[in-house]
Amino acid sequence: MRREGARNINYVGGEPTPNTYNILIGIRETKTNVPQLWNSNMYCSKECMKLLLDVMDFWLPDFKYGNDQCAERLSKVSNYWEIVSRNHKMAYDETVDLGTAGMIVRHLVLPGHIECCTKPVLEWIAKNCPKALVNIMEQYHPTHEVPRNKEFKDIDRRVTHEEMEQAYRTADELGIIWQPVS
Repeated sequence: MRREGARNINYVGGEPTPNTYNILIGIRETKTNVPQLWNSNMYCSKECMKLLLDVMDFWLPDFKYGNDQCAERLSKVSNYWEIVSRNHKMAYDETVDLGTAGMIVRHLVLPGHIECCTKPVLEWIAKNCPKALVNIMEQYHPTHEVPRNKEFKDIDRRVTHEEMEQAYRTADELGIIWQPVS
């Protein structure tokens, strides 16, 4: 890797976790000090997180589901809450809480999932990662299998203005830093 004007290295382009080994080799071979940003869904092992904690400077994690049932049904992943909350907390405690780096948690609001997903995620962040910035995202758009599969009928629409206002209101009540500064 060569810096040539780069201000940071952002591991994105899908989920970087399957490429962790190659990313760590690349970091080891880097000859300049370039801040490293991990842009991930944070669904990875504790061992992977321990390796990343030693080299990542900034975290841009997703936290989508507020429970295992929605994660299993909509993304076909198990133990989502335990794994993702653990990894967010590990990253936060190792960096943000120590004042050595930052974290912006991205939460994609899903239609009809304010009570089961948005509120629990925001409540968890407020309690466990209080200094993290939060990007409450409204850009969900039903594509791919959603319109064709009756199992996903509940998310076959855009998020309403009222749902987004409820998410913002919840964040305000919890003292979460979410509003844009510019």
